[in-house]
Amino acid sequence: MYSISRNNGYLMVKFIDDIDFSMIEAAIHHVTMLREYADTNDIWLIGNNRVAIHLDEIETLENEFRCRCPRDATRAKTAVVVDAGLTGAIIELLVNGLQKKVAFEVEIFRTLSDAKSWMGINEISVA
Repeated sequence: MYSISRNNGYLMVKFIDDIDFSMIEAAIHHVTMLREYADTNDIWLIGNNRVAIHLDEIETLENEFRCRCPRDATRAKTAVVVDAGLTGAIIELLVNGLQKKVAFEVEIFRTLSDAKSWMGINEISVA
């Protein structure tokens, strides 16, 4: 399962459970259908959830993402936050393929704060 939220200047795709091909595909379809997607950067928060996808499904997901991105998009960045390990390695393969197929930057981060910093998101913390 996942949730999509609209935040101050970005969209957050947050995975709540372990992830499989169908869930990633559904999230791609869902987020790219949002009206603001074309003009809004996003963060995909995977964290320590396990990803169970096969190597041959990675290229399918890359193509799905590329085909569903609006052609007139002005968005510039997608950050993916995932822990190191096997899941991180699988997601790195997916991101490496996306970097060659989409017109915006896609990068992997280990922490949400690093991803937000890269995207230029300055959130005010209350003392």
